[in-house]
Amino acid sequence: MRVEIKIDPDITEVVAIFHAPKMTPELMAQIEMLAQTGDTPSFLLAKNDNKLFIIEPEQIEIIRTEGSVLKLYNREALGYIVTKPLWEIGEQLGANFIRISKSAIVNISRVDHLSPSFNGTMRIAMKSGISDYISRKHLAEFKKRLGL
Repeated sequence: MRVEIKIDPDITEVVAIFHAPKMTPELMAQIEMLAQTGDTPSFLLAKNDNKLFIIEPEQIEIIRTEGSVLKLYNREALGYIVTKPLWEIGEQLGANFIRISKSAIVNISRVDHLSPSFNGTMRIAMKSGISDYISRKHLAEFKKRLGL
């Protein structure tokens, strides 16, 4: 890989531009590494229709396991495939995100409403219309975070 650096005092933000013939796992790893700023990423990388998308954390509503695939849903309820493990994403996203079950994390600022469900669980509906269930194991922490 060839690296070029341009120093310009008029630039107010550091920008990384990659020119490549195709997306490779190595290139994706480099992009993810550059995306990290402290403990919180400035964005997540996700795939949809063989395209790589940059998703800002505030656009994320829910990230959940569906079968063997980890999917991220944004405000428009579009599903994107994420390659990182759920636990790692949960650690990176910050205070607005909370685990609601073994297989899902939600952005609490994007919750529309909650409703009681069966067996002590609670149904959570996001502003985009996507819904899931808060497991009994995670319900107490969820209520605590919301001040309930």
